[in-house]
Amino acid sequence: MTASSWGVASLICLHLSSLGALPPEVRQGDVTSYLNGSRPVRVLIADNASSLRLRPQTQLAIEDGATGERIAVANAGAGLTLRAGRGTLALTGSGTNIRRQHLRFRPIPTESGSAISSSGGWGRSGVYPGPLDLRLTATGIQAVESVSLETYVAGVVASEMPASFPLEAMKAQAIAARTYALYHLGGHESDNADLCGSVHCQAYAGRPSPNSRAARAARETKGRVLVWGDLLIDAMYSSACGGSTATAWEVRQGKILPYLQARSDAPSPNSDPYCSRDHKIQWTRTFTFTELNRLVSANLDDVVHRPGLCPGRLETLQLAKPTPFDRAEWLKVYTDTGAYRVRGDAIRWLFGIGRPGPGGLRSIAFDMHVERDASGQPTSFTFTGVGHGHGIGLCQWGARGRALAGQTAPQILAAYYPGTRLVDLSH
Repeated sequence: MTASSWGVASLICLHLSSLGALPPEVRQGDVTSYLNGSRPVRVLIADNASSLRLRPQTQLAIEDGATGERIAVANAGAGLTLRAGRGTLALTGSGTNIRRQHLRFRPIPTESGSAISSSGGWGRSGVYPGPLDLRLTATGIQAVESVSLETYVAGVVASEMPASFPLEAMKAQAIAARTYALYHLGGHESDNADLCGSVHCQAYAGRPSPNSRAARAARETKGRVLVWGDLLIDAMYSSACGGSTATAWEVRQGKILPYLQARSDAPSPNSDPYCSRDHKIQWTRTFTFTELNRLVSANLDDVVHRPGLCPGRLETLQLAKPTPFDRAEWLKVYTDTGAYRVRGDAIRWLFGIGRPGPGGLRSIAFDMHVERDASGQPTSFTFTGVGHGHGIGLCQWGARGRALAGQTAPQILAAYYPGTRLVDLSH
């Protein structure tokens, strides 16, 4: 980042400070109870589901979530189905017929777990080892698992990185995931959880095999986190940076952090980036004018933070970016009601199902080509880009390339989070 850019960042920082909007400060002592295992992490693993199917690995105590009263015990292997009924949760299977608004499942012994899959809403199939709190909400079933931090970290590594990745890359991911989780605890308090199991927080689909490389990476880095001074860092990461990581504040408004800055991901100026082995690093997406008009109508209010906005009919798009394949600064959307500027990472979600949902453009490092008819009206928009994700912090495919080149987890982390220190808080 140039001196002028840091000057702009400093002014933004002062403004955010006046609004009370600076990033949170998480000190090492604030997270001791999670690191020593005396306090579990609460993870939202399903939401708005119409039904859940559960198969306990061992015995499962079924309790009333409000009173703690034990209602029944399900045996290992029992097939249980939980449905959202009229005002209650309906649990059936293996001779069980229970109706409550709030249920709690406790594995016997602790952390033996249940295999879970969901229908409707959001959820990921997997073996979830911790106690489960299940509530009926206005939109369906909500499931929250209470699990130890280290089990959660192993599950994140297994979900976030392919099993074929080198161990050192997975160890770097484990440290980043542990730090990120501890920094963002409490982000889902309205869901009676600390974090969620989707990519909104970190992908998590339960406990991996204890013999997996992901579980080994978590074990061998237990208690290790990244700090700046004595504060835990916001250890953001993405799939593939496309050749250069991104400066956080230029992609995510409000993220002004000195250790999240743009850096080349290539070993030398004339060589391929470490993440070049990702077969999806280069991408192209084409939208017809009709498709884009529909996406703008559905998503523009969300990405420009103007609830209820009726943008009108799309006319055209204008892109502002420094040079080809640099990340876009902003995209201006022209409609018959006005012009709307979409900045940074929000550009990606304009073309999906709205922020922070799936779909959309793979990154904001792209060029845009507009096809027009004989009258000069746009007929289609083609986006050609590189990378996958926001590009901030650790590049997962870059970590793979660095590990294959002989770099260790600490060396990988130092490259993606410059100026930070790796500390062991397990003692």
